[in-house]
Amino acid sequence: MLERLAITIVLIIMGVVAYWVFTRWQIGRAAAQSSDPLLLDAPRVPTVVYFTTPTCGPCQTQQTPTLNRLKTEMGDGLHIIRVDADADPETASRWGVMTVPTVFILNVDGSPRKVYNGVVSASTLKQDLLSA
Repeated sequence: MLERLAITIVLIIMGVVAYWVFTRWQIGRAAAQSSDPLLLDAPRVPTVVYFTTPTCGPCQTQQTPTLNRLKTEMGDGLHIIRVDADADPETASRWGVMTVPTVFILNVDGSPRKVYNGVVSASTLKQDLLSA
C-alpha cells in the first residue's frame, strides 16, 4: 500500500514539473514572437493573445464570454487578439500552442508574462492584467 502511495506522489510531482517546464517553454516561444505580425498594431496596453477554434466548446461557452466581459470592464486598457488555431496553424505552432483555449498575457511592452492552457477565470485574468 505504501509503495502505491509513493508511486502516486512521484507521478504527481513529475506531472507538475512537466507542466511547469511546458509553460516556461511556451513563454519562451511567445517571447521570440516580439516581431510577430499579430503584435505590430497592438497598443501599449496589456494584451491577451487568445488561441481558439470554432469547434472548441469551452472556448465558446466559457473563455470567450469571460474575455468579452473583461474587455467591457477594462475598455481601452485591454487589447485582445483572437487567433483561430484551425485557420492559422502556423501562428499557433510559432507560439507553441498545442491545445485550445490557450491564453497568453503580455505586458504593455509586448513581453509575455503568463500562459494559461485551458479555461481561466475572469478574476485570475484581471489580476494578471492589472499587474502587467
